[in-house]
Amino acid sequence: MLKIAVSIVVALFLLIFVLSVMKLSITILFQHAQDDDEWKITFRTLFGIIRYTIHIPLVKIETESPGIVIVHNKTVKNISESKPKRSKYTLEDIIDSFQKAKEFVRHVVRLNAIIKKFLRHISITKFEWQTKIGTGDAAATGMIVGLGWSLKYSLVALFSKYMKLQTSPCLMITPSFHEAISETKFVCMIHFRIGHAMLAGIRVVKYWRDYHLSEIKTFVTQQTNESY
Repeated sequence: MLKIAVSIVVALFLLIFVLSVMKLSITILFQHAQDDDEWKITFRTLFGIIRYTIHIPLVKIETESPGIVIVHNKTVKNISESKPKRSKYTLEDIIDSFQKAKEFVRHVVRLNAIIKKFLRHISITKFEWQTKIGTGDAAATGMIVGLGWSLKYSLVALFSKYMKLQTSPCLMITPSFHEAISETKFVCMIHFRIGHAMLAGIRVVKYWRDYHLSEIKTFVTQQTNESY
């Protein structure tokens, strides 16, 4: 019985060790052409043997009832689902998500150190952002192109500051002065060890646990003082 328990512990330890040293590769692809949008996020690990893809080919506003409909496919090892799934998010769902995000942002300052430590372990090996844009008016197009270049360089500077940018970014903006057009293609590939993500997750959980414990202690102290 003792040998079995020891074997299980050793096996779990080896599994955690193997997972911690494995690298996870994430490729983010976004394409926009007029009214056609597509998102695709691919996760790869174990030298590409394990691969999982989330494909979101369509995002549109539903006119019959307020909400956003997302049609998406999931692919595991190049095998796609036969029928795409439809997910609808109502206005209430979106507002609730923003409220939760707002609550999370309140704690970003304290989580900043944890996030920064994790970001330092992320390597960017591919960064491409190509855009073709025009409004039909030369002056307005020139202004938008200038803002576009500013946005792209700012994003690259932000990424290179907090992460390891191991490639030369491919940035391009093609202005169209005589027609209204909006097209863009964004590809970004990042790598990090699963162990670093696990460690960051543990630190975040510990932070939230300590935060809620401190809130409970404060509440109990207040109730005790009021009772006296």
